[in-house]
Amino acid sequence: MTFLMGWAILGVGTLAAAIPIVIHLLHRQRTTPIRWGAMQFLLESPLKLKRRKKVEHWLLMAARVAALLLLAWALSRPLVQSSNYNPLAGKAPVDIAVVVDHSLSTGRRSGDHTVFDEERGAVQQVASAMRRGDTLSVILAEHQPRSLAAVPASARDVPGLLQAVAQLKPGLTDCSIPQAIDSARAFLDHGRNARKLVIVASDEQKTNWQIGQTPAWSLATSGPADRPSAKLPVHTLALHADDSGSDVAIGDISIEPHLVGINRPIQITSSINNIGAKDVSGINIHLTIDGQDAGPPMHLERLGVGQSSTIHFDHTFSLAGSHWIRIWTDLIDALPADNSSVASVQVWQKLPVLIIDGQLTSAGSFSASQFLAAAMQPVDLHSTAPTLIQPKIASAADSSAEKLDDYDVVVLNDVAQLPPDVEGKLLDYADGGHGVWVILGPRSQESFITQALGPGRARLTRLSLKSSSPMNASTPPALVIRSAANPMIAMIAASERNALVGAVVKQWWPIVPNDGDDQTVLATADGQPLVFEHPVGGNGGRVIVWATSVDAAWNNWPAMPNFVPLVNETIYHACAPQTSLQAQGSVPAGGAISWSGPANPAVQSVSITLPDGSIERDRAATYRNGHWEFQYPNTFLPGLYQMRFAPTGVPQPAYFGVGIDRRELDPATLSAKDHQWLHDNKFADEVSLAQLPSLIAQNDRGSELWKWLAVFVLGSLVLETVLTWRMVSLQKSVNVMAGHSAHPSERRSVI
Repeated sequence: MTFLMGWAILGVGTLAAAIPIVIHLLHRQRTTPIRWGAMQFLLESPLKLKRRKKVEHWLLMAARVAALLLLAWALSRPLVQSSNYNPLAGKAPVDIAVVVDHSLSTGRRSGDHTVFDEERGAVQQVASAMRRGDTLSVILAEHQPRSLAAVPASARDVPGLLQAVAQLKPGLTDCSIPQAIDSARAFLDHGRNARKLVIVASDEQKTNWQIGQTPAWSLATSGPADRPSAKLPVHTLALHADDSGSDVAIGDISIEPHLVGINRPIQITSSINNIGAKDVSGINIHLTIDGQDAGPPMHLERLGVGQSSTIHFDHTFSLAGSHWIRIWTDLIDALPADNSSVASVQVWQKLPVLIIDGQLTSAGSFSASQFLAAAMQPVDLHSTAPTLIQPKIASAADSSAEKLDDYDVVVLNDVAQLPPDVEGKLLDYADGGHGVWVILGPRSQESFITQALGPGRARLTRLSLKSSSPMNASTPPALVIRSAANPMIAMIAASERNALVGAVVKQWWPIVPNDGDDQTVLATADGQPLVFEHPVGGNGGRVIVWATSVDAAWNNWPAMPNFVPLVNETIYHACAPQTSLQAQGSVPAGGAISWSGPANPAVQSVSITLPDGSIERDRAATYRNGHWEFQYPNTFLPGLYQMRFAPTGVPQPAYFGVGIDRRELDPATLSAKDHQWLHDNKFADEVSLAQLPSLIAQNDRGSELWKWLAVFVLGSLVLETVLTWRMVSLQKSVNVMAGHSAHPSERRSVI
């Protein structure tokens, strides 16, 4: 026997049934004999009358207890189940939940329609097979399951539910079938019928079914372990797509260089893959920038089955701000959802950089730093176009007057000593997520290196020195790239087989990084670091240290062709924590998108337009480390996301591109072994479209007892009423005189 409404009501009712017993025990009368002379004129009450009243008291208590117990049982809706077919049980009404696979893969074409179209047809067929008293619910299996109605739909509400199903478009996310079944079970728990039934209409793509995950399936079909209930009947309806068609997929978009400035050429890269069963020819691939075509399409003559081709587009942005990019093909194939890819890019107007020169006063030309600043602005002298990096040079003595937060990077170029207040500002600056680039040279002093950069608390780095003076090599050592993937040198190392051929270092400071998180990028052949970086704080701040100067006396780097890109890539890497808060490229499905903006004006609220056109309004931003931040994690729907801000003075909109979940392109479906696992564990059984009517109308395998219990409750209440009325009547009139009627003033009540 099971209880459709759970054990809680039965338990509460059982406790309530104890109340009449407690009241009966508390009100039992205890008599105390009192000698009274006049009692000799009264006759003793008959013994049988006394016994009868005692019995009636017990019957009254029993009637009250039975009424409460039976009421609790009736409300808990006990169901007597039988494993044998019972023709007398009748065809009881059923609560039906259809789980519709609304994942991206169900958008595949099968002939002139999609799998999702077939799923909608299955819902209509279930609705047409419903009988009087049946209810219907539709649960969409998406990344987060959702129901199309607040309550199960009765026969009169089904047309409206079917209309909502007809208006649905193919899904774009992943899904979890067990999670959707669990949602359907929780939904059906509130249904009015004893019979429950779940039908899963799906293309049976294996990645969404969690085959072998017994705990997930047990929870879905039986509920929580602490509240075991009857196994929910689940039947799977397989609706497979035609796998003989053509299908191409555009890959995620990447952008180089990572930091994009106005009037700075970039390369946009993606791929096109043939994942279908036919060769494809005559493919036109388009590039769209901010919704506008960016030149003629790229033409691909042929792409064989299983082949892939890389796509390159060149582009230059003339306007700063957030932009979005789309690469797409107009090819008609089996799955339209993977025929395009979207990405975003933040284009920067300028990157202000402060160079603090080791020169003690502002007098003079800052010759060493002027050369460094020139390398940051590699443009034709006759060009009037502004450069991305905007350097400003200040002497160490004047550095106290500078507001560091106005700059994306601070460079300490061959500094002997800094004012104490500037050292503290630099530490806070790096801890807030900025970059500090330290270049050691002939003016640098051991005291500055060990105090400002040395180990201990409140230091920019934790390096130490092997000696108190620079190394001076009579024979320049060979140089070795220790971290080729580091952004400072990755572009140079990738473009040339040996990017350091001809590089010579004569002098350098013998630094020793003392932090496990430090990364040595460039070193001498015997392992002495020349370039390393040290992370600071938890906001992405970093300190980059060059152990050798940029003048011609210590090395020949400034004369090398790679020096200019090395300087620029170092600046880009140093300011990466600030520039990377605006996402660039394609964010993986489900990955958080992040935005960062200046402190003024203050951000009051954020609104997000999702790829499906819906808008989430009045989200709150967070003020931290001198700027506003906002994160949005629910990016399981691929496509273009747009952020807008209040007030309108905040630069907007901010665009973000989210890619599709590539697991949805896996063509593998459930095998016979997978179906056997579901059947053996009594999780789900297969069913065909033709079997749906008989499945819904099959005979009931259980009988509810609440109607009979309601009759017994009514009978108990009638008995309780009769007994109470009788006892009250006896208490009002009892003849205590033998053979005579006592005067009204002399009557007594006997209880």
